[in-house]
Amino acid sequence: MKKGSTLVLILVILAGSIFGKIIGGALSSYMPVLNYGESIGFGPTLIDLNIVNFTVGFNASMTVAGIIGIIIAIFVYRKIR
Repeated sequence: MKKGSTLVLILVILAGSIFGKIIGGALSSYMPVLNYGESIGFGPTLIDLNIVNFTVGFNASMTVAGIIGIIIAIFVYRKIR
């Protein structure tokens, strides 16, 4: 695996997830199972360091359509490489 190919793989997986989520939202009235999923993460948390204050939060939502998009994106990536 080349040095830059890991970043490309991560970007392809991210794009596949986004594309799958968009397609799942568009087809949700025909196949509602595509929008079934779970969300993980934590809400905004204030970190006060006495000099600097900042807020940190993270949320990730994965649906069936997103997983299908990731699988397709990985197959496309392997075909291109």
